Amino acid sequence: MNRKVLIAIPIAVAIAIITVYFSMQQTQNNENEITKTQNADPRIVYWRHIHGLGIDPENRNILYIATHGDFYQSVNGNPPAKVDKSRADYMAFNAPPTSGVPLYSSGHPSTGGNTGLIKSTDGGQTWEVVAKVLEPPVDFHAMAISKSNPNVIIGFDSSGRGLFKTMDAGKTWDTLQYPDYISSLAISPQDSDIIFAGTGKGIFQSNDGGMSWTQLNEYKGITILALSFDEDGIFYASNQFGLSRSTDLGSMWEKINTPNLTVTSIAVDSQNKMIYIAGYLSEGFQEVYRSLDDGTNWDIIGTNREPS
Repeated sequence: MNRKVLIAIPIAVAIAIITVYFSMQQTQNNENEITKTQNADPRIVYWRHIHGLGIDPENRNILYIATHGDFYQSVNGNPPAKVDKSRADYMAFNAPPTSGVPLYSSGHPSTGGNTGLIKSTDGGQTWEVVAKVLEPPVDFHAMAISKSNPNVIIGFDSSGRGLFKTMDAGKTWDTLQYPDYISSLAISPQDSDIIFAGTGKGIFQSNDGGMSWTQLNEYKGITILALSFDEDGIFYASNQFGLSRSTDLGSMWEKINTPNLTVTSIAVDSQNKMIYIAGYLSEGFQEVYRSLDDGTNWDIIGTNREPS
């Protein structure tokens, strides 16, 4: 065997050993990545802001989650799953108050601008424009739909261009006076003329369909972040001091225990004794929770906070 062959053999062996080593390392890295992915918490969802919650009236196991960028469903408290086919910012959102009514929202399409009032009849997968209301189109950040008359929809434009109401599901609109810049709206499920508006100065009530307003004594001067009714007519409100409810349209309030969360969205399933809330932590993370025992304990449904 000549000298060149004797030199080439150990070199080839060394190259083979190095190749096998790096191949094994790459395989291990791939396995680590797979394990990491498999072990990742499915409740971590990379949404930006949560703008609304709602319960499907036909299948009360479905929770709708409208966010800045995507639309999600959570079934039976399981991790959220993205369902919309085209991205959009769902700045205001209302689930159907009763069967046979669309989902309604407003906000911004991915192409920019405002959507006006939009609706979905397939659980949030696709959306179509109902009305622009103004030009440029409205951008409702606060909106409410009547359960007793689902053709009644009221919304406040985020640019302060007005409070608008339709009584024919968006075909025609009236402009209403409003008490202050509105951050949240709710309509009594028993009477579509009884409307509540949450503002930076507290809660205002209208008994004539939004024509005139009277301020409630409770929470005067306090910013109201969310308002909601359950199907039994119990009234829920949140502010910087937490979540409360009222059985007498806001005269008396009962505090509800919540996680360390500034609550910005509320959905209540009184038939199944569930409360859903969404909001943000002091660090800014956005989260959704569910309580099965009237607020004593809370289970997280989704968060954009990664474990430390």
